[in-house]
Amino acid sequence: MSEVINPHAPIASAQHIAVVDGLRGLAILLVILFHYWQITWWVIPIPLTGGQLNFEFIQHAGALGVELFFFLSAFCLTYPHAKFMQQGGSLPTLAHYTYRRAIKILPSYWLAMLLLLLLWPDMYPTSAQRGYWTDILMHLGFVHNLFGDTHGSINGVFWSLGVEVQFYVFFPLLAWAFRRKPWWVFGAMCAVAMLYRHWTRTLPVSEFVHLNNQLPGFLDLFASGMLSAYLLVWVRAQRETLVAQLKAGMSTIVVLAVLSLLLLFNQLYQVRFEANAYPYWQSLHREYLSFIFISLTVATTFAHSACRAVLANRVLVFLSLISYNLYLWHQVVARIIKEHGWWTAATPVPTDDPTWQWTMFLLSLLVSVAMASLITYGFERPLLQHGVKGCWQRAKASWHGYMSKDQ
Repeated sequence: MSEVINPHAPIASAQHIAVVDGLRGLAILLVILFHYWQITWWVIPIPLTGGQLNFEFIQHAGALGVELFFFLSAFCLTYPHAKFMQQGGSLPTLAHYTYRRAIKILPSYWLAMLLLLLLWPDMYPTSAQRGYWTDILMHLGFVHNLFGDTHGSINGVFWSLGVEVQFYVFFPLLAWAFRRKPWWVFGAMCAVAMLYRHWTRTLPVSEFVHLNNQLPGFLDLFASGMLSAYLLVWVRAQRETLVAQLKAGMSTIVVLAVLSLLLLFNQLYQVRFEANAYPYWQSLHREYLSFIFISLTVATTFAHSACRAVLANRVLVFLSLISYNLYLWHQVVARIIKEHGWWTAATPVPTDDPTWQWTMFLLSLLVSVAMASLITYGFERPLLQHGVKGCWQRAKASWHGYMSKDQ
């Protein structure tokens, strides 16, 4: 099959797959549950159990939402290529790909950096070892995650953007190979990830903990996202009668995948008091998470509509829409409120006050969602829809219209 590249053709987007939106909303919800659990130590009770049962095992496992984000990122990037493999047509040019990644990632990232450095430099100070401007330049180049002293500086969640952008750099080459040998590329990426993680586990603990969260250690998650896009498009291309016949089986797979994920969360929770349990558990179980994510994405898409409705509900879809800015700001917002004493407790140690715990959790969530919504709809989405030049022209037109009306 020859590759027809049309730079002006509209590129199909995975944004229109409801399951992907739901999973992205789930990913940001998991991350929020984890960070707010760490900040407030509020354990969410299961209703109607009198507090005897709770969701702490899910809150504790919430950091794995970042791994789901990586999976979904690869899925969305690969989806146009998977459609091309089945249907032919157009592929995004390298220029188009680069522009879309930049316009999506950079403006909100730069805005967050600027506001944090100017207004709240005490939250996550720059590296004393590297120096102020060197640290900033490393963040601008998305290499800050490669070094221990800058891994969590400026904003603690920025480290994952380094991994993400580094994957973006390699993706065009990976996509080129994937279009020719999808299963070989998937297998090779998984093998590299597992061998890399096996090697890091032989290192001293401090080195292992740092290297565990570098790009090579996540390659099987990225590979699984790529394969999921391919499998989803392939199944969709089969006869409608066959797809209909798969519905019951796919629904069963969804239930089993959800149960497996909850069991893994509980397993991680059971070892929470062991030294460095979290990174070691991640290192040993990422391939299992990858398989579950594949199962959830593909099976839910073709399962009974009730499965899709549960996952792609309005709350998760909304969280999906604002997920990037919510990810950038949720932890910082909660820390500002807590550490600046903007929400007082009845006890000297705020986390000793049960009322403060749950109200602080909800207040942080509401403020974070409001801020992320404002930035998403007032800043990010206009840039995505109209581009920098288009937004500038619209702003000038609005200004001239205002001045003319004023005169």
